[in-house]
Amino acid sequence: MNTASETASRVEINGTVFNPYSKDFIREPDPAWQVLLRDYPIAWHKDLQMWLVSTHDLCDKVLKDNRFTPNFFAWEFAPPPKAEADKTDFDRAFEKGFFAVSNRDHLRLRKLTLPAFSRPVMVKIDAKIHDLVDDCFKAIGDAEEFDVYDALASKIPVRSIARMVGVPTNQEEFFHDFAVNIIKSTRINLSAKEREASMLATQPGFTYFKGLIQERRARENPGDDFLGSLVGAKENGEGLDDYEILSVIFALITAGSDTATDLHTFLIHGLLSNPDQYELLKQKPELMENALVELLRYGSFGKMPFFRFATEDIEFAGQFIKKKQAIGVNISAAWHDPARWENPNTLDITRRLDGNLVFGAGAHFCIGTYLVRVQGMLMLKEFIRRFPHAELANGTGDVDYEYTHHNARRMNRLRVKTNIHGATQKAA
Repeated sequence: MNTASETASRVEINGTVFNPYSKDFIREPDPAWQVLLRDYPIAWHKDLQMWLVSTHDLCDKVLKDNRFTPNFFAWEFAPPPKAEADKTDFDRAFEKGFFAVSNRDHLRLRKLTLPAFSRPVMVKIDAKIHDLVDDCFKAIGDAEEFDVYDALASKIPVRSIARMVGVPTNQEEFFHDFAVNIIKSTRINLSAKEREASMLATQPGFTYFKGLIQERRARENPGDDFLGSLVGAKENGEGLDDYEILSVIFALITAGSDTATDLHTFLIHGLLSNPDQYELLKQKPELMENALVELLRYGSFGKMPFFRFATEDIEFAGQFIKKKQAIGVNISAAWHDPARWENPNTLDITRRLDGNLVFGAGAHFCIGTYLVRVQGMLMLKEFIRRFPHAELANGTGDVDYEYTHHNARRMNRLRVKTNIHGATQKAA
């Protein structure tokens, strides 16, 4: 296929069809998603310089196709390879990580990291997160109103991961900065200058974690917590090196800190916007896990898609994708695909969610899934216990968005009326 015929047959769109930076889109994304789903299931976005894949079926296929890699350095506009002497800790950790290694090495990493995600380790992490969630709600106390973003969403996710990887509480703000810069370092929707600045800003964090790893290696027993399990992991006598351990922390941060901030605001907004579903969850707490996944599907807080990159020239869904081109896997749109979900704009916590893509699919299924589920369910249980009669302040929650966020339709204000005092008086 020559270049002329490729271009002639290529389906193309621009920002008039899909503009993830538009305030209208951030406030109400579904109209744009439905246009993509109906008219442009796969299209080259001229402004974003990437393929955009939006239907549930096509997103699922891309995520499960090994010819599409999450390796940022496979992108046509990625920075050129560095000489070994010029590589930073960020570069070396990325090269050893889940997103960059071969399929064979990816399986090896998964095997060696399994002990760190074992049930005994997770039980200890659960206890730490439970204490964190409890502290956040104690700080809210018996307030008549509070802001979900300030009180919960900005505190629970990044602190959960900090505690999971052994960061003391007095270093959590430092860890938050490290996490934000890790995530921004490979976002292809940011400029090269922004990515480079973020990459350099990760260095203090890598230095800190290298020190923690060395301290664990110096022990007779590295410990049975998350970090100790990574340091002590062995497969045929071989363990993880420092940069492989750093890459696991890297992956956890990418999966479970910045984006999990939006988890908490959208969970509460979704439930309180649908009082019948809030009431049902109170009556049937056994629906909690299913409710969490359905709330994530319903809220679809992603602004930008997942990124994948073609490792070879590929004919896919009737389009010719060139090697190194970016593919935006628009799973937020896929979660609202009427071909996959009946009445996709309706929240139904009893919905059958088999085959959902909420946590991705394929070999790179989200490594932070367990952590996200645990913190989300602990937060919801405590919210329901303390504020069973809660409602959105002024009927809307006075929602405001951080319109410039690099990745998410982030609510940076969500006011909740607790109705604690009214309920107490009524009970009396």
